[in-house]
Amino acid sequence: MTKPRAALELIFAGLLWGFGFVATAWALKAFTPAEILVYRFIVAVFVGEIMYFAAKGANFTTIREELFRAFPAGFLLATMLLLQTIGLKYTTATKSGFLTSLYVIIVPILNAWFFKSPSNWKNYVLVFVALAGTFVLMDANLAGINVGDLWTIGCSLIAAFHIIYIGRTSPHVGNAFRFNNFQSMWCLVVLTPLLFFQEKVTYQSSDNLAWIGIAVLGIASSVIAFYLQVRTQKILSDSTASMLFLLESPFAALFGYLLLSERLSPFQMTGAALIMVAAILQILWEPSSETTQTTPQSKLRRLDP
Repeated sequence: MTKPRAALELIFAGLLWGFGFVATAWALKAFTPAEILVYRFIVAVFVGEIMYFAAKGANFTTIREELFRAFPAGFLLATMLLLQTIGLKYTTATKSGFLTSLYVIIVPILNAWFFKSPSNWKNYVLVFVALAGTFVLMDANLAGINVGDLWTIGCSLIAAFHIIYIGRTSPHVGNAFRFNNFQSMWCLVVLTPLLFFQEKVTYQSSDNLAWIGIAVLGIASSVIAFYLQVRTQKILSDSTASMLFLLESPFAALFGYLLLSERLSPFQMTGAALIMVAAILQILWEPSSETTQTTPQSKLRRLDP
């Protein structure tokens, strides 16, 4: 595979992740956040395993080891997506896309605090810029921050921990596609008990758009996009891949504009731009992106709808 083709495939993955925000908004018209996530991962596990067995055949030699490695990833991913899906009940897909991208800023800070990775004053300046962008995105009014925005910011924090874990465990993963299937399976195990806390569970809906949303999240966001990420990161550097990950935010804004009639004011667009600029500068200024691109610690894995 050539680098231009790898870049195009990763851009397509970002498009799928961006569309995932709209798909979640569609699904929320008929289902609760817990139902959406459970149905999503039923689809992801079922389709992912069919694809794996069709391509590779039965392989049970390392299943126990891979299941063990996938559990922390599945638990963190389930928590992250639950917070994000709850947030989308109260905020827009456009705002959710940009707020989720804050994980790009949070990751190096957490690595510096918990794993003693190199850090400097630039990291904290960029955190300030990103937070300023978030404030502007909320119309520079604390009263404009709704509960959905807070859930989404919490989602970006959990996503950062998930990224760090995936980056550190990925060198030991035998098959990334199968690992993702097991991750989806653990998400399903973690999230299914939430259905028992609901008064009733919706198993059917006449809203076809809601089911389309579930299918898009299960197949496009959970199976295809992750596979494209793993496939292309064998060719592209971490810094290039991470910058392409950020395209999910403008894609989310574009689909929100076209399909959900969402709009950002020029002032709010400035805030979104500040978040994007801070995230891109973080990647460009990160020392590991130049000196240790192939180390496990420097790998950033995208996790979103």
